[in-house]
Amino acid sequence: MANQENDANQDNDLKRLHYIGSLRDEQIVSVIEKQLLNEGIHIRKEFENDFFHLFVVELKDLSQAREVYRVYIGGAKPIEVNKDWQYVQSLRMGPATIIILALCAIVFIFGWILKNENLYYLFAFSTSKLDPYHNLNAGEYWRIITPAFIHFGFMHVFFNLLWWKELGKLIEFTKGSFFLILLLLFTGIISNFLQAAMSPGFFGGLSGVVYGLLGFLWPYSRLNPNFKFKLPTTDIVLMTGWLFLGFFDVFNFKMANWAHGGGLVSGAILGIIFALIDRQKTQTDQA
Repeated sequence: MANQENDANQDNDLKRLHYIGSLRDEQIVSVIEKQLLNEGIHIRKEFENDFFHLFVVELKDLSQAREVYRVYIGGAKPIEVNKDWQYVQSLRMGPATIIILALCAIVFIFGWILKNENLYYLFAFSTSKLDPYHNLNAGEYWRIITPAFIHFGFMHVFFNLLWWKELGKLIEFTKGSFFLILLLLFTGIISNFLQAAMSPGFFGGLSGVVYGLLGFLWPYSRLNPNFKFKLPTTDIVLMTGWLFLGFFDVFNFKMANWAHGGGLVSGAILGIIFALIDRQKTQTDQA
């Protein structure tokens, strides 16, 4: 009797190890079984208490079978992180990346959350609605870059700092802290001036710089064969698509479209220049 109970327990344990899931609908079960067979996975079915219980024959197929099962019952497919992004995410943030991230966060807390409008006016490109160069003509030259550090809303600051963290630490890791700061200043100043000239008004955000980093990495990663990292095409399409849609006013909120475009183009120009320089330097060293 004891041996029979032990055998039954072992069978149940074995079933649990191979268990995929249970469904009432026989039609969905048939669809799942067909899909798994197409992927070379064989399953067993047991009908009990009005449910079909599904088990993999080979334990090595369990993970893939459960993924198919989740998709067909309406569950989300697990997010697969692109291998290039996995490499970037494994990098530690450098000091320049951290300082700019912290600066934006501090300005957002004191300016937006604590509603200190004077801080935002201090960082704005111009406090005049009519003359975008009013404050610059008065000698307030810090305003050529400070609009990049002000944000309007949680989603605005979250996405900008998320992109800054990933792209910034990659550039800082490969090109150094000083280069990252120079790239920020170059793309930030150009994007701010272009936005002020083409669409005067109160604007801000690190997105012009983020597009500058994206613009730099895009050609640099393709023209410099020694650069390990390649930007995923899907992310390039997403960001450039967002940029072009902004120019057609399809969103119900204002975007600094000229700042985005200016950052992307100025960053791409630097990306091309430095890719050619670094490639030539590598070829010279190998000669």
